[in-house]
Amino acid sequence: MVKPFEKLLLCPKEWSILLCNIKILESRLGLLFLAMKFSCILFFACIFCAKLSAQDCAKAWMYWEQRTALSEQTWSTYQLKVPIDKIQIDFLGAPVGIPFYYAHKNYAPYNDLVVVDSDSSKILHQKAYQSLIKMRVASGFSLPLSHCYRSYAHQRALYQRLGPKVAEKPGFSEHHLHTAIDIKGVSNRIFRWMLLQAFDFGWVPSYYFRVDNRIQKEAWHWRYVGPLAAQKFRCAWRNEIQEKLKKMKRD
Repeated sequence: MVKPFEKLLLCPKEWSILLCNIKILESRLGLLFLAMKFSCILFFACIFCAKLSAQDCAKAWMYWEQRTALSEQTWSTYQLKVPIDKIQIDFLGAPVGIPFYYAHKNYAPYNDLVVVDSDSSKILHQKAYQSLIKMRVASGFSLPLSHCYRSYAHQRALYQRLGPKVAEKPGFSEHHLHTAIDIKGVSNRIFRWMLLQAFDFGWVPSYYFRVDNRIQKEAWHWRYVGPLAAQKFRCAWRNEIQEKLKKMKRD
């Protein structure tokens, strides 16, 4: 009489079935292990991204003393209370989010300037223009501009013609800095993309989210402040930005 173990050794068919089952089991275990590995990677990636975002917001809390002084100065000069977190300092060292005399030579340099789109009437700081080109490519939108730099005389003429609810006083316009643009025909689609992505390119909607509401909200007006100040702006206005995005989605 042949024992079961000896019978198995004598039957190639049984060996073939056994080996096949082992391979199937290995394959399934391999897929399970791969899925578990992917889940772990995804989990830790989410944690890392959350920590990175928090670090970016923490990193943006810079120039505390300068911003505190600007907040106090804005109150004493204009009786306007602007929280410190709503004031940023751009890559030129100029403040964002408060009434300020930007025509000063320290904040309106005449070096590193370029002509935009071969139109000599439109001039931007080189860093702002380079970022604008990258943003056009990334968005797929042409983002044509109606205004860039404005001289003191140009701003004075606008102020006299349009009034204080539409135009800033001469000297106080961000367009004096060579870093502010007005985009032609900003649709909801373009504005939504800008609110989601433009901060990463260093741009902020400085006359849309602002404590000072003397000037009307301008979805077309964007200012290049550099990546760090743009991140700080997004952190400071995060709730308002999210609310606007939700509203645009409903509309």
